[in-house]
Amino acid sequence: MNSYERFLAAMRGEPTDRVPVACWLGLPYLLAVTPGARTYTDLFRLWIDDPLTIIEIQERLGLDPMVLTQQLHPGEVITYPEILFSWPEDATRDWQERREVVGREADHQVVRRIIRTPDGELSLTYRLDDHSRSTFEHMLKREEDLELLGYMPDPMRLNTDRLARMVKLVNRRAVFHHVTPGVWDEACQLRGINNLSLDIFDRPAWVHRLMGGIAARQVRLMARLAESGIETINYNETWVGFGISPAAYREFILPYDRQVVAAIHAAGMWVSYHNCGRARRLLELHAETGADALETLTPAGRSGDVDLADAKARVGSRMTLYGGFNEHVLYNGTVADVETEVRRCLDAAAGGGRYILRSTGQIMSALPGHVEAMTAAVRRYGCY
Repeated sequence: MNSYERFLAAMRGEPTDRVPVACWLGLPYLLAVTPGARTYTDLFRLWIDDPLTIIEIQERLGLDPMVLTQQLHPGEVITYPEILFSWPEDATRDWQERREVVGREADHQVVRRIIRTPDGELSLTYRLDDHSRSTFEHMLKREEDLELLGYMPDPMRLNTDRLARMVKLVNRRAVFHHVTPGVWDEACQLRGINNLSLDIFDRPAWVHRLMGGIAARQVRLMARLAESGIETINYNETWVGFGISPAAYREFILPYDRQVVAAIHAAGMWVSYHNCGRARRLLELHAETGADALETLTPAGRSGDVDLADAKARVGSRMTLYGGFNEHVLYNGTVADVETEVRRCLDAAAGGGRYILRSTGQIMSALPGHVEAMTAAVRRYGCY
């Protein structure tokens, strides 16, 4: 099997010749190993123009390569999707955005965006350092602001030509794993996790309206994205991992995630459900979304609470487990430590298939040869 076939077979729960090993390489790592790139924006433009460059880096490391592309995460991930996608002018007639730099330091800017609609304005403020990480002021500040979201441009009008071109250039050399915010994750970006956590008690009906509106837009977005030829969606529900209760998850998140996962499948794509925080109490609920895979299976001592063997026993027959590898050993351990960590993951989750090894977080740095030691160990011990 080649990497493309192996990754998709594992996502579908079909037999593979060995465990795929497909990790997220962090931007600092990629910037250091990409000649001619000085900023993250340089990387984004390079990948869009020539996606084979990111594939070749992964192949040299022994990874089963994938191409990660990203949808806009308001106030969190901005630069890459704004370069990758565009809107026809008439699609944004009622959603006019203006950008102001309201603060500037040596390594970042503070940006405020004002959105003008026929019925009023919205705004958000965030820190920008090639792509944003910190939101200071969220878009939805009042209950009535929710009505203005109805003026957002229709996802079916999104121009995906650049993404389709990338898919055509790559052909079947790597799988496209497109990162989109989940319904809860997008709600948190618009409202703020602290505010939204209180809203589910103070104004539950309003939260359901917010979630329903986001889900309806995402259903249309998935249909549009599928036209580009991408194969898999990374459905990013990071904020469910901060400690939400199973009861709140079942009421406010699960129904809407089911809708979007069903839309992804209806559009002919596969979906990996991304929770990089606490998931132990939510494992069966994650499986109920209908997602094909679950990542990142982050253990206690990092930012999660997942035991890989426990996850395999509870949901491993219903979902492909994708993750569990502690990437810290890549920069503070020995080669023997790396191999031991690979064996731990394989022993816990590889039996019977439906497992893809990935780091629980992005690989931001690694000692020379350590990523290669990880991928070599998977090839040595992970064959079926």
